[in-house]
Amino acid sequence: MRRVLFRGDAKPSIGTGDLMSLVNLSRYFENNGWEAFFLIRGYEAGIKIMEGRGVKNVSTIPPDCPLQEEQKAINNIVIKKNIDILFLEITERKLTDYVLPAAVKKVCVNFDGIIPDDMDAVINWDVEGTVHFDKKRYPKTRFLLGPQYIILPVNFDKGRIAARTYVPKPQNVLIAMGGADELNFTQRVINTILEDEPDMKITVIIGAGYLYKKELETSLSKSENRHVVKQDVSDMFEEYMNCDVAVAAGGLTSYELIATATPAILIATYAHQIERCKYFDHAGWARYLGYRSYERNELRHLIKNPPPPPNTNMFDTQKIIEAVNELIK
Repeated sequence: MRRVLFRGDAKPSIGTGDLMSLVNLSRYFENNGWEAFFLIRGYEAGIKIMEGRGVKNVSTIPPDCPLQEEQKAINNIVIKKNIDILFLEITERKLTDYVLPAAVKKVCVNFDGIIPDDMDAVINWDVEGTVHFDKKRYPKTRFLLGPQYIILPVNFDKGRIAARTYVPKPQNVLIAMGGADELNFTQRVINTILEDEPDMKITVIIGAGYLYKKELETSLSKSENRHVVKQDVSDMFEEYMNCDVAVAAGGLTSYELIATATPAILIATYAHQIERCKYFDHAGWARYLGYRSYERNELRHLIKNPPPPPNTNMFDTQKIIEAVNELIK
C-alpha cells in the first residue's frame, strides 16, 4: 500500500483552510488505495478539525516546537511508516527554511513562489498561479497551476449539482466568512442583513478557529429572524445545496460555492483573495463587492435578488492524485 504524509496546521492567525484542504485531499488518496498520515502542530483549531472529522493516523508536535524538532518528527514518520509522498501546505514560514528528507517524493501547495530545488510537484490553485513561479528555475518540478486544481471535498455530488433547482424568492441565506475570520466579518455581514429584517432563514457557518461565537449568538438572539449558527461543519456540501444565496469570503469557500452552483456574493477579507474574487465576478460566477468593505444597500439587494448560479465544470481534484501517482511509477 502506498502511503502519504500530510504536514499542515490550523489556527486563527493562518485560518483553517490549509489543513482542511489537506484533510479533503486525503480522502481522495484513501479512495485510490493509499494510507494517509498527518503531522500537525497542537493548535486547538487543528486538533478540533482532526477530531471532528475522525481523521486517523494523526501525530502532533507542540505549538512552539522549533523547526529542527519539527524536521526530526517529519523524518521519523517518513522512515517508520515507509512514506512514499511527503505533502506539505505550510504558510507560517518559507518552505526553503526546511531541510526535507531526500528519500521521499515531495509535493506542496505553495502560494509565495518560493520552493526548495528538490520539490517534485507544486500545486497552486489561484487564478494567478501561473505567474507565481519561474518554471525554468525548477526544470525537474511538475507544476499544477490554476483554479482547476482546487481541492474540493470528495463528497461533492456532480449529479445533484447538475439537477439543482432555484426558487424565485430566496428563503435561505448562508453566511460563511472563513474558518477563523479573525476580523469578524461574519458579524458585520449579519448586522447589515438584519438592518431590514428580511423574511428568510440565516445559516451562519463558523470555523474551528472562530473566536466570537458568544457575541455572535447574542446579537442574533435579539433578531426575530430564523437563524442557526453551526461551528466546524464537517459536511459543507449539504449547507451549500440547502441555501438559495450565500455571502462568503474569497477563500476556499468561494471555490466550493462555484463548484456547487450556489449563487454567491463575495467579499475579499485578505489581499490575496482580491484577484480571485474579481476573476469569478468577471466570469459571471459570483458577485464581488470589495476588499474588506462593501456597499450595504448593494449587499441587502443581492440577498433578496441573488446573482445567477455559476455554471462551470473546470474543477477536477482527481488530477492531483493522477499527477502524484505518476511521481512514483
